[in-house]
Amino acid sequence: MSSEQLFANGRIAVLSNRLLGTDKLLRLAESKSVSEAFKVLGECGYDVSAADYETVLRNKTDALLAEVKELCCNASALNFLLCKFDFHNAKVLMKGKYMRQDFVGLCFANATYDPSQMNELFLNDDYSAFCRDMAEGCDAVDTQFANGNRSPQTVDMLLDKAYFAHLRRCSRKSASPLVGKLACLQIDAVNLSLIGRLQKANVEASDWFVEGGSVNVKTLCKLADGQANISDLPPHLHKLTATNEPESELARQRNDLIAQYADPLTLQPVLQYFFAKSDEIDLVRRIIVDVKSGVDSDKIKDKLNAK
Repeated sequence: MSSEQLFANGRIAVLSNRLLGTDKLLRLAESKSVSEAFKVLGECGYDVSAADYETVLRNKTDALLAEVKELCCNASALNFLLCKFDFHNAKVLMKGKYMRQDFVGLCFANATYDPSQMNELFLNDDYSAFCRDMAEGCDAVDTQFANGNRSPQTVDMLLDKAYFAHLRRCSRKSASPLVGKLACLQIDAVNLSLIGRLQKANVEASDWFVEGGSVNVKTLCKLADGQANISDLPPHLHKLTATNEPESELARQRNDLIAQYADPLTLQPVLQYFFAKSDEIDLVRRIIVDVKSGVDSDKIKDKLNAK
């Protein structure tokens, strides 16, 4: 392990102590309005100068991306963490391209590629500056739109497949067993989430499933066709489908997996901090949405206690 990563892990220990604890989240849940929630967030270190909470939280995520660029000394592991945001930006900009709208402001500024430059190249159908999977995904979108398949779902499907292909590529190059298992778990989760929807739709299931998980596409197709039973899957995968909150279950399994690899002399502290901060931002979003919707504070706190 490099001395740079050891130094970074020391910084991560300090940053981890600044994550929002249960007491601060409960204070946020007691807010009577979004403006009151903003006041609490400001006291918790969030930049609340923006007018809307989505911008506040996107800016906080951008700050996290800037941090992880400094803290992760394994280039492929860093790409593994950033590619979710790169492909979010790609989907936003490809939709903007065909809708003739400027969506640069909806992008994450601190992902791998500068959104403004990215947008300029996309408008010129030039994807040569981007990773292979993104370039191929964007080319596929252009082809489908030229053939008349001009829906946002087309963009999502093709670039999601490209994203997972890139995720697998980055995980392999990282040479980290933990990163590899995290990628596999994420692919399993998205594949299992598709089964119910595919059972209701008249589509070819194999076109939608993503390669690279622990459940192969042939088995997934049998599950979608009713020729196999989800209960026959390993218990941890069955749990992903047997809950009303699959995202929360995925986060629990992901965090348990990261904890199993606890070692201050590896990449594990970077991954643990990154996902803990990402979870915090997502949880803050859920709380603010509930506050904005007028959900009773006791019910919001019950949700927090159930996490």
